[in-house]
Amino acid sequence: MKRALIVGGTGPTGPPIAAGLLERGFEVSIYHRGAHETDALPEVHHHLHGDPNSREELEADFGASSWDVVLSMYGRLRYVAEVMVGRCERLIAIGGKGGNVPPSQLPFPRGRGFPIDERHPRFTERSGESTTGWAVAETERGVMARHEAGDLRATVFRYTDIYGPRVPRQWLWPVVRRVLDGRPHIVVPGDGSTLRTMCYVDNAARQVLLAVDREASAGEVFHVVDRETFMLRDVLRIVAEALDHEWEIVGITHPLATAFATSYATPSQQFDTSKLQRMLGYEDAIPPAEAIAHTARWLAEHRDELDEKQLGVLSPNPYAYEDEDRLIAQYRSWVDAASASITAPTVSPALGPRFRSQFGGGSGVAEED
Repeated sequence: MKRALIVGGTGPTGPPIAAGLLERGFEVSIYHRGAHETDALPEVHHHLHGDPNSREELEADFGASSWDVVLSMYGRLRYVAEVMVGRCERLIAIGGKGGNVPPSQLPFPRGRGFPIDERHPRFTERSGESTTGWAVAETERGVMARHEAGDLRATVFRYTDIYGPRVPRQWLWPVVRRVLDGRPHIVVPGDGSTLRTMCYVDNAARQVLLAVDREASAGEVFHVVDRETFMLRDVLRIVAEALDHEWEIVGITHPLATAFATSYATPSQQFDTSKLQRMLGYEDAIPPAEAIAHTARWLAEHRDELDEKQLGVLSPNPYAYEDEDRLIAQYRSWVDAASASITAPTVSPALGPRFRSQFGGGSGVAEED
C-alpha cells in the first residue's frame, strides 16, 4: 500500500485532501500540533502529534519512517523539506502568493497585465516591507533546489484567498453579517467591478490531489485559484440570493467607500489558470457561484460558533452603518444635483449600420446607410 503523510491537515483544505488520498488507496498519516482537532477530518491510519516548526522534533518524531508522498501544509516548510530528504519520494508543498513582487515595486508596466502566471517576479532580497514576501519566496526556492538536486521530486502550490467552511480569514463575513443585520444596501467602491483571486476549499483540494495523480507535476509551481471569477457586485448578489435577502448595491467613487467596504472589496491580482488546466486537467470541483452561496449559508448557519473577535482581526470592517447611510445619502444628493444642473451631451453613433454588420458582430449582411 502506498503511504502518504500530511503535515498539518486540520485546516480547511486538509480534510478533503485526506479523504482524497484515502480514496486513492493510500495509507494516510496526519502530523500536527494537536491544537486544532476537527470532526471534519476522516479517520486516517495514523494521527500523530508534534511540532512541525521544529527541525529537531521533526527529525526525532519521523525517525526512520518513509512515505511515497508527503504533503506539507503547515509548519516551517523549509525544515520539512530538509527532513524529508531520504524519507519520501515526492513532496507537495503548500506555500503562498505572498512571495510575488507587487506591481508597484516593478518598472512600469511590468507585472500589471492580467492574468498573472507562475513566472511573475518573486522577492529575491530581504529588506523593509519585503521581509515576509522574501521569506515565502526563499522557502519556495529552497524546496525547488531540493528537487533540482535530485533529493526528492517537489511540487509547489501557492494558495491565494481560500474561502469556504472553517476558513479563519473569512473575507465574505462582512457581507454576510450585513445581510444578517438586515442592511437594505451595501457600498462598493466604483461600480463594483473589482475582481478578487480566490479558491474554494474543495477546489484547492482537487488541485493538490491532481498533482498527486500526475508525476509530470513534479518540478512545477501552481497558483491555487478557482477557474472562474466573479466581479464584486455579482458576488454580493450571489450572497444576498443565497440568504433570501434583497439589497441595493451602491457604487461610489470616493475613499470613504473603500474604507466602509474594507475586506470584502479588497482588489487583487488575477492569476492565470491555464497551467492548472493544461498540466493537471483541472476543472472546478464546485462551480464558484455555488461555492460562494454555500459559504454564505454556512457562515449564517454557524454564526453562534464563529469567533467574531478573530474575524474582526483577520477580516476587519468598521460596520459604521450610520456613517455609511450618510455617505449614500450625500452621494445620491450629488447625483441628483449634477443631473439637474448639467445637460447630458448628445453623442452621435460612431459606427454606421454597414460597418457594424461587417465588423461589429452583427448579422453579417451589409445594410444600406
